[in-house]
Amino acid sequence: MESFLAAAPIELQVAALIAGALILNDHREVIVPSYSPELIQVMRAALDEVMTRIPLDQATPSVKAAVAECILKAAATGQTSYDGLIAAASEQIQTILSMLV
Repeated sequence: MESFLAAAPIELQVAALIAGALILNDHREVIVPSYSPELIQVMRAALDEVMTRIPLDQATPSVKAAVAECILKAAATGQTSYDGLIAAASEQIQTILSMLV
């Protein structure tokens, strides 16, 4: 599955990450979390909000995927509030942009 994610088109990666279909932990192991529909809506809303904080010329699909991954990792560790998910992802914006843009 790890190779599938890496080889998949970025749009599919973003969709999988947003939907909570799978994430990779720090050991590159695939984790298949189970999120309630309500939490998925909160994660999507948090992703949309964080993306508004990124300049339009830098808001690429790769950046969106990386932000989504931050949100999913935060949710996987128990952070499920809208504000907490936004904070977790926002803390990583500069790192993400420096790596991907």
